[in-house]
Amino acid sequence: MPEGPEIRRAAQAVHRGIAGQPVRMTLAHPALAPMERALRGASVESVSARSKAMLTRFSTGDVLYSHNQLYGEWVVDRPDEPLRTRAIRLVLETSAQRAVLYSATDFAWLRHGKEAVHPYIAKLGPEVLDDATTARDIAVRLAQFPRRRIADALLDQQVLAGLGNYLRSEIAFVAKLNPWRRLGELGDAERHRLAKAVHDITHRSFRTDGVCVPMALYRAQRQQGASFEAARFFVFDRAQLPCRDCGAIIERATLGGRKLFVCIACQGVFPLPDELRH
Repeated sequence: MPEGPEIRRAAQAVHRGIAGQPVRMTLAHPALAPMERALRGASVESVSARSKAMLTRFSTGDVLYSHNQLYGEWVVDRPDEPLRTRAIRLVLETSAQRAVLYSATDFAWLRHGKEAVHPYIAKLGPEVLDDATTARDIAVRLAQFPRRRIADALLDQQVLAGLGNYLRSEIAFVAKLNPWRRLGELGDAERHRLAKAVHDITHRSFRTDGVCVPMALYRAQRQQGASFEAARFFVFDRAQLPCRDCGAIIERATLGGRKLFVCIACQGVFPLPDELRH
């Protein structure tokens, strides 16, 4: 599932491609189609992200909430490009650019200024990628959930909005913290270290199209022949490979039904939790 950085980049791409221009639209999904007449002649005023959802605001004051879920994807290309062989939900087309939403199924029509009443948006915690959200703000927020395990809290959009599965593994590693520990067990320095990792890794991923390691390390890995996926992470999807910091073997666990990757040595994962016992 796309995480906050990917959705925000998609929102920016759609906004750059079609906002403020006359647009032709096709509302192909049954949940969208009833608005086709009301939106005839409308333009898109803005496209923005909230956590893993996108908000497309039209000149009529109507706002489309869409969530990509697992398989949805926005693609921005030229109108003469062939459409993909996937389920088309929405097409927004100008004379020069086309934005197509494929395969998503979670939609709602809202009114501008009332977006916060949507059940998903209403429950969101602070947006990590918001320019106004600082590492100090994140540390204060984390302190409000002392009983939550780090790994669980970093997936909960009500704690912090915009994080996801690859980010939680990368954040816990960079913070050098055992993700099975509870937030209330952390000292002030540890909590602030975690908050800084949340802020820095999420923003780095957003800036670099998904690269979590420092760019110098990423470029060196690529020059040695590593693929984008192999080079961009510290620990995520690197089970049984050596830790980039200490050389110990990266371990994989399943926690909350989702993959979690750790360096036992760097992150002090002792004693081993049940999820890591072979």
